[in-house]
Amino acid sequence: MSKISFAIIPCVLIVLLSVFFFFSPKFLASETTGGDTAVKEVLIRRFIDVGNLIAHAPFVEDAIIMEEAGNLNEIITRFRRDEPELIYIHFTDAKNKVIASSDPKSIDKTYSSTLLKSGPSVVKKNNGLFEGGFSIKVSKTQVGALYFGAKPDVPAIKVAADSNPIVLAVGIVLAIAVFIIMFSMQRNLEAKIVENINKRQEEVFSPKIESLKKEQQSAQQEFDELQSKTNEAKKSLQQLQDDYNAKKREIEENPVMQSIEKLKETEAAILSRLGKQKEEEQRLNKEVSLLSQKREEVHSALEAEKKEERTLHEKLDLIKRKILHLETPKK
Repeated sequence: MSKISFAIIPCVLIVLLSVFFFFSPKFLASETTGGDTAVKEVLIRRFIDVGNLIAHAPFVEDAIIMEEAGNLNEIITRFRRDEPELIYIHFTDAKNKVIASSDPKSIDKTYSSTLLKSGPSVVKKNNGLFEGGFSIKVSKTQVGALYFGAKPDVPAIKVAADSNPIVLAVGIVLAIAVFIIMFSMQRNLEAKIVENINKRQEEVFSPKIESLKKEQQSAQQEFDELQSKTNEAKKSLQQLQDDYNAKKREIEENPVMQSIEKLKETEAAILSRLGKQKEEEQRLNKEVSLLSQKREEVHSALEAEKKEERTLHEKLDLIKRKILHLETPKK
């Protein structure tokens, strides 16, 4: 149902009731009080639409699943600020335990209500109080419920014995007022829901992505430095190997200049340096391997975060398309 249709239906209903009250004295001998019933139906429909809008919001479902009492209390605060007629609001988990409420004394207590036995979205009037119960489900599994009580100021409609044009004037004024109130209320709720989703997405994912990018850059820089050191060590090792071979050939070609003992000592020294260079190369190779693994882990984590961000963007786009679909008047 679009926002215009949501506001026009009660408006048309009030106008029809006003016309009925205006002409009823010509057909009925006694006074009629059907206006109270009509207003009651309008209020029940209004509270059902408001309750469904909150109970079926994705961020409410997430907060119920994660038992984020802080987010739920913020929703309750905004809900009561936008709807001052609300007396109390409770969010319960799947076991009907209150996890967030406008009444702090009700927290962690089991909430007893028979409203949801009549259906997943129910609003009933009881002793002047409109009580509502709404199931919160993910797929087909119930993860919690929303309960609230409201006490609106219901306008009393009186019909005189004769046709009174004031009835029509009051009905038209009331219809215009209800249209403006219902239209503004739905627009404000939808705008706040979209704003909350965008704000939450930016707060949650932007710092994580920036942190992962910085870690990836740092790991890449360390990897490049170790790679450079490894290349230099390889060059030094090759140079030592060349020097060793050159000296060995020189000694073999000139046995008079060097004694056998001198040749052995020189060879042992060169082999010792060669062993140290090999150990250094192995150590650097291990560090390169560890940094490569760390870089892959950071890259995988970044990819996962990007995937999750795309998923949330898709959800946000879907919600925006739903809102645009709701905002499009039906022809």
